[in-house]
Amino acid sequence: MNSNNFEKFWMLKDVQHDDQDFVLADNNSGIHSKFSLKDFKVEANVRTTAGAEGIFCIHFPPDADIPEHYGYHVFINNSDYGIGNQEKTGSLSHIRNNFVRTANDGQWFKLAVEVEGRHIVVSVNGKKVTGYNEPILPMRNKQCANMVFSEGTLALYKTSVDGEIDVKEVRVMPLEKNGETKIPEPEHEDDITRQLTLLNQQGFPVIDYHSHLKGGLTMDELRSHGRELGINYGVAANCGLKFPVTDDKTLNEYLESIKDEPVLKAMQCEGREWVTLFSPEAVAKFDYIFTDAMTWTDDKGRRMRLWIPEETFVDNDQQFMEMLVSRIESIMRQEPVDIYVNPTFLPDVLAKHYDELWTTERMDRVIKVLKDNDVALEINARYRIPGIAFIKRAKQAGLTFSFGTNNAANELGRLEYCLQVIDSVGLTPKDMFVPRPAGKKKVQLNGLPEKITG
Repeated sequence: MNSNNFEKFWMLKDVQHDDQDFVLADNNSGIHSKFSLKDFKVEANVRTTAGAEGIFCIHFPPDADIPEHYGYHVFINNSDYGIGNQEKTGSLSHIRNNFVRTANDGQWFKLAVEVEGRHIVVSVNGKKVTGYNEPILPMRNKQCANMVFSEGTLALYKTSVDGEIDVKEVRVMPLEKNGETKIPEPEHEDDITRQLTLLNQQGFPVIDYHSHLKGGLTMDELRSHGRELGINYGVAANCGLKFPVTDDKTLNEYLESIKDEPVLKAMQCEGREWVTLFSPEAVAKFDYIFTDAMTWTDDKGRRMRLWIPEETFVDNDQQFMEMLVSRIESIMRQEPVDIYVNPTFLPDVLAKHYDELWTTERMDRVIKVLKDNDVALEINARYRIPGIAFIKRAKQAGLTFSFGTNNAANELGRLEYCLQVIDSVGLTPKDMFVPRPAGKKKVQLNGLPEKITG
């Protein structure tokens, strides 16, 4: 696309341009094709400045109003977390939402969208960000009723007052029909898939903040699983004493190895010694950090790892619970973590008495320290904790929540317990954790404790 032939194929609305460069500076400024397509691939180099947001629309009626949902919309937004719209570049808005930053303001990136039959793939800088196979009878709420594949025009519109969207080197390539599509038909949508679909349409941030590349699970497999279901992932490195990441050097090497992957980058702070192993500057490179209260030293000086029976010492049930709650309070008050994960976990010897041991008084002590220190509470799909009663009290107290699998092997699951909690407790998008932007991370504001916390 260039200024010599754009009038033949494109309509411009409040767009500044020269020979190759098209700048969308005003809210609702846009580029709209005069032609219609069904199957195609489009590529463009795009750059945003601070505050810019936009949508790239496909199968769009020529006379439709932009706010209405027709065809599919690919979101453009490179703002930091906690700033502006939570959806980020590459999001197939309301269908397969992406909440992971895939590009940065001020830097050129390549956006590619390919449509074949009832299948769409959105890539940023060569990495698949979202993908979707539209079922024959797709589930849609009223707002999204017209968001289906058909045939229509292409349009790029700026949807924010702030910033600019700069576009150049646009290439549109129609795909020839060759009889049969190479994309398999979508499988039947079961109840879990349908719930995930509706949550995406409601804009609910379906994010698993607590996953690991374990048991042979690869990054590509994790991302494929997420694209299929409509789940975003945060991938965590295990950082601490006797873990794979033990100092700034290994931490930086890990981050470098995944820097281009469209996942949130998480640090799992293992044990209490982690605060002495890393610098605040290195910790702040992660999108967020989390820890649990599964490793600590008891009043007799015994270092315990609660998931290992032979390393767990329970001399008295009630005494143990008092130590556990006091350690949780110490950890969450002093360590600059964003999320308390594996929350309320009890060792095997006590787990069957979970409801009895987690009394109202103990629940409220934990909830208070999380609230006072702005720590989100994980709803853990693997262990199905905390219990519903705990989560209801936490919601009443105004805590924020995150979802997490903490997969032990290569089985990620589908956040079944988390989805149950959404319905049981009435969670809304406003209840969910959002990573902090650069400069406002807790470790940047508070630093690290001078000594271990428990």
